[in-house]
Amino acid sequence: MDQSDKDAIYFIGAVVVVCFAVQVVNVLLNGYLLDYGLLPRHLNHAIGLLAYPFIHGSWAHLFSNMVSFSALAYLVSRSGTARLISVFMISWAVSGAGVWLFGRMHYHIGLSGIIYGLWAYLLVYAVLRRSLKSMAIALIVMFFYGPMLTGIIPAHSWISYESHLSGALAGVMAGYVFARRDKAKAIANVEQ
Repeated sequence: MDQSDKDAIYFIGAVVVVCFAVQVVNVLLNGYLLDYGLLPRHLNHAIGLLAYPFIHGSWAHLFSNMVSFSALAYLVSRSGTARLISVFMISWAVSGAGVWLFGRMHYHIGLSGIIYGLWAYLLVYAVLRRSLKSMAIALIVMFFYGPMLTGIIPAHSWISYESHLSGALAGVMAGYVFARRDKAKAIANVEQ
């Protein structure tokens, strides 16, 4: 295992540990931390922009998000830990902004906006980059996570489709930018 793999695992592990720690504290405080979720268009709840991804409504919510996050984050890290952190941060910022601007008026919590960002990034990157590695990863993602597409549809009032949709848009943007950059870099290396 090289240093890049170790760094990616440390980053993924750190996010998982923070989410579990927050869940333990939230359980001990009888759900008090839910009030630190993202509340759209309320400046006095701006802390929610930072806190919402790490707060989960239940152990089942937490576990399902941690499995998806870990798998998708690891696949993104195949392009390097810096790429993983970049896509993570872009997804966090854009999904948070999207929910804050356009979300329904209730607290939005959970890592799913970032998860949708990672998911969409992997798919868009593969379509635009068209490398064997990226296409193989996209096929794996579609096989295991294809049904995530239904998460951007407003089907249930307790699911933040706004977070899913804005996270997916963040992933599309990141996939587009990074695929174009990597393709241009590969062409430049061939021409040298």
